[in-house]
Amino acid sequence: MLHVVGAGLAGLAASVAASRAGWPVTLHEATDHAGGRCRSFYDPTLDLVIDNGTHLVMDVNRAAIDFARAVGGLPMMDQGQPKFPFVNVSTGHAWTLSPWALMRRPLDLLRAVGAFGLDERTTVTQSLGRTKSFSTIWDPLCVAALNTHCDEASAPLFAQLLRMALKRGLSSLNPWIFPAGLSAAFVEPALSTLRSRSVEIHFNHRLRSMENNALIFDDRRIELGPDDRVVLAVPPWAAKDLFPSLPDLATRSIVNGHFRLDSPPTLPGEMPWLGLTGGVGQWVSARGCLLSVTVSAAEDVVTQDSAAIANSLWRELAPLLKLSPDQTPPHRIIKEKRATLAHTPVQVGLRPDALTPHPNMILAGDWIKSPWPCTIEAAIISGLSAARQALGAPALTF
Repeated sequence: MLHVVGAGLAGLAASVAASRAGWPVTLHEATDHAGGRCRSFYDPTLDLVIDNGTHLVMDVNRAAIDFARAVGGLPMMDQGQPKFPFVNVSTGHAWTLSPWALMRRPLDLLRAVGAFGLDERTTVTQSLGRTKSFSTIWDPLCVAALNTHCDEASAPLFAQLLRMALKRGLSSLNPWIFPAGLSAAFVEPALSTLRSRSVEIHFNHRLRSMENNALIFDDRRIELGPDDRVVLAVPPWAAKDLFPSLPDLATRSIVNGHFRLDSPPTLPGEMPWLGLTGGVGQWVSARGCLLSVTVSAAEDVVTQDSAAIANSLWRELAPLLKLSPDQTPPHRIIKEKRATLAHTPVQVGLRPDALTPHPNMILAGDWIKSPWPCTIEAAIISGLSAARQALGAPALTF
């Protein structure tokens, strides 16, 4: 039996891979829903299904795409054009970021991918802050990808991310979006796949402690036999409660604002997304009458009152849509105070591997040591890798 604790994307990935190989799997989740930080839910204030946060997957994210294909969620994803319009909300300056825009600045690109060498302690600002394209390309890309401001973000991690993308060719930067929401592409089809394979799924089932041969939940103790394995797909703070020897890992916040408009908006650039600089928000996406804006590395914002955040974001968005900035529409503000790790040089070096003091227990999650920052891709790769390690099956796939 494989016990998977945590039904976020890492836990779902581990469960799908193990069940495909014929292993009996039991999935335990502390809350009443799956998906973790990557899910959709109905919001009664907006009377719409919204995502807890806006996510984008690129063609380079092969594990995420393979997972969606394996569980039947790929038809719920649309491939977009690799064009990303931007507007500076303070100056009105507009531009479009595309793979070809990167190619037109070869020296900047070589510096960004670390071609001239990078010390592990170098920040993105130290590496790229003097380039002409810093404010229009590297700064928004870094904050979006690493959820960490450039003056403290790890330049080697950012460079590695760019290299992984570009080595597959420019088509690897083609984006995928979720017109029906994240859960429709990842969570709901994964749960359906698991149920079709007779996987037991227990919600509201919180792991409280462990012993060498037992898992202790709120309402039961599960004894582990010699052939049982455990994948602990839990957040870093929960893992540290179980294994105090794990490092203390700093995190960064994300704030998402969702606004319901009277009619579907047309964003500048006529794409379903828009990058913002010069203000509070960084990315805007439109889905029907729903307009969503993301504030990454949001430590200065997350402590503010939700109404104040909504008004501030709306004052930036309204002029772009030719709407009144003084009439904030119905909205929902979602604060994720520990959304990702802080991808600083120190924190990147502290990311642990998946092994635990118990040989039958493996850690999983986007925070585990990885070439990727904390993303959908990192979570799914981690879940698959944990299943492979736990079951001793290096060729395991979805």
